[in-house]
Amino acid sequence: MRTQLALSALFVGLASAADSVAKSIYAVDAIKAIMPNAKTTCSPTDQCRTPEQAAPFLIKSLERRTTGEIAMVLSLIGLESVDLQYKVNTRNDDQGTANMMMAPYVKEYAEFLQLPIDGKSGADILQLVIANDFYNFNSAVWFMEKHCSDDIKAKMKKGTDEGYELYLTKCIQTTVSEERQAYWKRAKEFFNLAGK
Repeated sequence: MRTQLALSALFVGLASAADSVAKSIYAVDAIKAIMPNAKTTCSPTDQCRTPEQAAPFLIKSLERRTTGEIAMVLSLIGLESVDLQYKVNTRNDDQGTANMMMAPYVKEYAEFLQLPIDGKSGADILQLVIANDFYNFNSAVWFMEKHCSDDIKAKMKKGTDEGYELYLTKCIQTTVSEERQAYWKRAKEFFNLAGK
């Protein structure tokens, strides 16, 4: 049984090609379990990504994270991207990334990435960010590191329901809706987290 504080084999550093294949398969299983409506085919020019396409970027983004952190970030990405189907809000073209950041956060992230954003609109800045799949998927971890307090991050590491609720309400500034709870429940089940 995976422990809450142990690094998950899903996203640890990849030592060899054989390890990479095995861990990618396991990551795909996790993504499919948490995001059951993910598409099975997506072209590189589509907004969507399949679990197979997303897995390498999520492995890289979430390496050295605890199982609890991984479960929470994947739950958030699942809900916000509608199971990897969108990286731009259909009603607001300057809001997006895998975790659907609002325009000021997208701009802050683009500045962190040192992208050429001077004079660009919010929508154009977002397009620069999501043009790179790793930048798109790593946005959720960047946001967690930048906008969650150390106290909340410590609770997230433990994979508890309290940590998840604080992540949503204090970092993401949203509510713990029934739909968000459904993603969290699937993540806990996949990673064998008790939530207590």
